[in-house]
Amino acid sequence: MNKALLLTLLSLALWLTSTQAQVYRPLDGYANNQANPTWGAATTPFLRITGNGFADSIALPSGANRPNPRTISSALGSQTQFMPNELGLSDFIWGWGQFIDHDVNLNDDHPTEFIPISVPIGDLEFDPTGTGTVEIPMRRSLYDPNSGTSHANPRKHINEITAYIDGSNVYGNDQDRLDWMRTFQDGKLKMSSGNLLPFNTIDGEKGSAEDPNAPFMVHEGMLPSDKLFVAGDVRANEQPGLTCFHTLFAREHNRLCDELRTLHPNWPDEQIFQKARKKVGALLQAITLEEWLPAMGLQIPPYTGYDPTINPSISNVFSAAGYRFGHTMVNGRMVRFSEGGDSLIFGSVHLRDAFFNNEILVNEGGIEPFFRGMASQEHQFVDTKIMDDIRNFLFGPPGAGGLDLLAININRARERGIVDFNTVRQQLGLPALVTFSDLTSDPLTEISLANLYGTVDKIDPWIGFMAEDHLPGSIIGQTLSTLLLRQFLDLRDGDRYYYESDAFFTQAEIDDIKNTRLVDIIRRNTNIQAIQNDVFIAQPATTVAIELSPFKDIRNMELKAHPNPIQTHFQLKINAFRTTNALLTIIDNTGKTVQTKKVDLTKGENLLSWELEDYVASGLYTIYLTADNDTGQLKIVKTD
Repeated sequence: MNKALLLTLLSLALWLTSTQAQVYRPLDGYANNQANPTWGAATTPFLRITGNGFADSIALPSGANRPNPRTISSALGSQTQFMPNELGLSDFIWGWGQFIDHDVNLNDDHPTEFIPISVPIGDLEFDPTGTGTVEIPMRRSLYDPNSGTSHANPRKHINEITAYIDGSNVYGNDQDRLDWMRTFQDGKLKMSSGNLLPFNTIDGEKGSAEDPNAPFMVHEGMLPSDKLFVAGDVRANEQPGLTCFHTLFAREHNRLCDELRTLHPNWPDEQIFQKARKKVGALLQAITLEEWLPAMGLQIPPYTGYDPTINPSISNVFSAAGYRFGHTMVNGRMVRFSEGGDSLIFGSVHLRDAFFNNEILVNEGGIEPFFRGMASQEHQFVDTKIMDDIRNFLFGPPGAGGLDLLAININRARERGIVDFNTVRQQLGLPALVTFSDLTSDPLTEISLANLYGTVDKIDPWIGFMAEDHLPGSIIGQTLSTLLLRQFLDLRDGDRYYYESDAFFTQAEIDDIKNTRLVDIIRRNTNIQAIQNDVFIAQPATTVAIELSPFKDIRNMELKAHPNPIQTHFQLKINAFRTTNALLTIIDNTGKTVQTKKVDLTKGENLLSWELEDYVASGLYTIYLTADNDTGQLKIVKTD
């Protein structure tokens, strides 16, 4: 062996041994905190920050004196009509929330412990014939078998993945999974045809034979075959919107590898891979803290540095109740658009038909139509209501796999030993509720809560989080805001590898990460260009396409309608910045254009008469105005 080659091999060996432990975070999160190496690591217990709610203080579920979960669900949760959030936020809010949830939180079911939910006799969806014997199947959560032995050692539930926002949803938490996903060339991850995630086959392609050594992926028995996408998190096939995010960041990893190979042609595969992985994790952190949380109204204080006294582990109440708030945001239909804003090519798909359906991505245009749809559709109002697609049809119709996610949320918190909502408030440092009107100003919700629970001290945590009046400029209430802020600040400040304090990023790299938005990653890894700069704020695809350039500075015109609600005729008042031609477009709640009108505007106030077409059904609509660099929008209600 010549001397030059020997020196190269020695250099690589030194780099592998010295930098892996110091520069790049461990896959399992162990020893991120050097004094407390299990903090935030995979397969360690959730934190119990709100007390012990087990009925026996050991392991028996709480809530024995509370109503049946399905009864609560039917009284408070049924929703079939679209109810938009008050800030005009898009489906990217709940989509990103689920993707990040799968980076920080996973508690699997226990294989042998069951806690089914009894269905009230005569339930219209689950027991229409009145047998009184129907149950919604549910298993208890996986726990540390050495816990739950005494009052001094209550049951502890296990977070099977790292708590840190570290890209474990992209790369996994164990070496075997990661090794299967890698090409070991130029640092890249495997992909399949169409630049989609690899399938669990011998060559990653859907048409090939399954690979018996492929990593496990959750299936739920809903696919026509066992051909699954493989990703860092086992749940990546759950619904196509989630799979889109997994695909996007696998593409971003490979794009970064190409960039690094150009900048550093002599770097080995491992060095390119680890640097790209580091940056992907940093981008997930930045988008979550700089864009996603602020979009919902959470005010994030400036970063002041790593604090080794903070335990960043996920709290039990966050996992089992609080972070399930995204379920109430979900729309029953996932809309899809072409680049020109046309919804006819792909159409929408009912969420109930999309669970574990990877054929949609393979055969119907890939990830781009879904991202355009997410950007265009407003998410549902955060309340106790959940669309029937996941309240009755989760993973199948009632009686054939269908589950009630709302009832499961209630039961999950009980079996995990979470205390009642009022106790959660107090243990988060908030004052106790005295009456139901302290929680909600909505009289119907107040009456329903009183009839169900009788006292505010029995309210289930998820119900309390969802029923609480929202804070000004926010889509959630005080208690959930407090819990989310605490958890995400702990994930930031208790992470030794958080990007803003990572000494192995240059200041220029930190600035670049901090200024990168989710839309930037979408634009550079898809063929989508006609998309708004802030994808967390909904804007119909037709309007974005009309504007042609999503990068220009847009001023918002003021629109007013009289009367509103509208039957057929109304007047529209527009305050224009200049004399110009404009297009008015009426969009329904799925993003479909129902009526358009070209108008000539003069600078100042314009008063226009409009007649809705006979085919325009009752419901909520949005009028969008586009004119040169200006735009405007107004919600209207059509009544009979």
